Amino acid sequence: MLMNWKNFMKTATLLFAAVFTFAACSDSDDDSPAPAEDAKMLTFGFYQEDNAGVLSKDYVATVPQLTAGATRYDIAIAMPSVIDKSALVARFTVNDKNTIAVGTTAQVSQTTKNDFTAPVDYTVSNSDKTKNVVYTVTVTKATNMAWTEGAVYNGTEVYSDACMAVNPVDNKPYIAFKVRKDDNNKMSVLKLDGNSWQQVGTEGFSGAVNGSHYDFDIAPDGTPYVAYGDQDAESLKGALSVMKFDGSAWQYVGGQGFFKTQAQYVGIAALENGLAVGLQNNSKTADIPQRALGVATWNGTAWTSGESSLLTTGQGMYTAKVGNNGKIATLISINRGKVDDVNYGHNIFKYENGQWESLATNFLEEGATQTSIAIGSFGTTVASDGTIYAWTGDDAPNTDKVYQVRLKKYDASTKTWSVVGGNTLPIGHDGGIESHLSLDVAIAPDGTPFVVYNNFKDQKKLYVMYLDPDTKQWSSAVQLADGASDVNIAFTATGEGYITYTDEANHIHIFKYAEQ
Repeated sequence: MLMNWKNFMKTATLLFAAVFTFAACSDSDDDSPAPAEDAKMLTFGFYQEDNAGVLSKDYVATVPQLTAGATRYDIAIAMPSVIDKSALVARFTVNDKNTIAVGTTAQVSQTTKNDFTAPVDYTVSNSDKTKNVVYTVTVTKATNMAWTEGAVYNGTEVYSDACMAVNPVDNKPYIAFKVRKDDNNKMSVLKLDGNSWQQVGTEGFSGAVNGSHYDFDIAPDGTPYVAYGDQDAESLKGALSVMKFDGSAWQYVGGQGFFKTQAQYVGIAALENGLAVGLQNNSKTADIPQRALGVATWNGTAWTSGESSLLTTGQGMYTAKVGNNGKIATLISINRGKVDDVNYGHNIFKYENGQWESLATNFLEEGATQTSIAIGSFGTTVASDGTIYAWTGDDAPNTDKVYQVRLKKYDASTKTWSVVGGNTLPIGHDGGIESHLSLDVAIAPDGTPFVVYNNFKDQKKLYVMYLDPDTKQWSSAVQLADGASDVNIAFTATGEGYITYTDEANHIHIFKYAEQ
């Protein structure tokens, strides 16, 4: 028994020594640094919450899984081409302790803006910079954009020159028009909520409208305005009145008939710091000469009105129209007859920060005999970035007296105009005042011009086209409807487009441009 005990103790001692040695070796291995974490992007997307006023929904990418030896990956997100991609905010996650940068700029999820009009490289690095993985994010063009028709408004008949605008606060389309009420034509305004039309205030809320001389706009704060020649004005029959909707009722701005002119061809721009109105006067007993171009501006408390100082006193006008982007207003007018041997030349003015400026005076396209006086053949608008566009009709250079429409863009640095797409639009019309041409232009948030028009040579069918951002040429025109008049187009800041028109039964139709 004694020998067995001694053997046992000897064996136990050897085992203890072996265990101690193993433990010592194990402690030595724990002191070595652990392998660094992988550089890895986990999620990536653009969310409406982070891009307020730019996106109308979330766009979330599928991030590729890491593969052995690969250090570059591609992420593609399809988005409507009309969305402004120049300053998008991304939301992303990466592995714990990773850092992420674009070039030398550290990126913060839900905060950092980047220009995604071209691919953007995100470099993800692990904590000790031994692993770097590049994710190239490309915003591709969604192919499921289409114009689809919405609800028809047939609650009452629409009388001439309905005007549409998109409310920048709720992104809903509103439309103003005349209705028959109390044996007169009076103003009404509708808005499209979902797929149903709703009255904005009372139907026929205004004084009697002089002819079809009215316009409609919505201020950046969401307030709708109408301007019209008011047959019920005491100052002068047909004097200019402006009304606004205060949330419950329509109210006069500065009093009924505040500008003693017989207001014709009225245009209004509702700006963030006031209002700008342009019109042609048609009365010899008005405060400005008959046929002269009248302008009125509202600074929030009072109107300033009179004849435009940018033209010769008493110079006769044929028409005037106004456009704007909520900050800048533009006005285009066509002279009545010859001025300095130029037949029906046109003028384009800009109103900004309380000042009017001339961008074109008594201008006529080379080779043309006159600017077209067809009501639908001219107008002006301003893109969200401040770029000014105007369109006019002329008969150059052809011998069959068909008038072509040119869309032009103003370069503020060179103070020159250029024809968009390099050529006239594929829209021919006669030059008479009674031409059935109705045309409108809108600039999408990404800067793409869209043109909608009825082709009076093709039974007044409704067509839309756009300037392809890749080819810089006009797309083929797509037919949307038959028998259209009072054509309007506008875009929301988030890229949805709306087209409205009046059919031959005087009912309002609307199309929406969005992802399907």
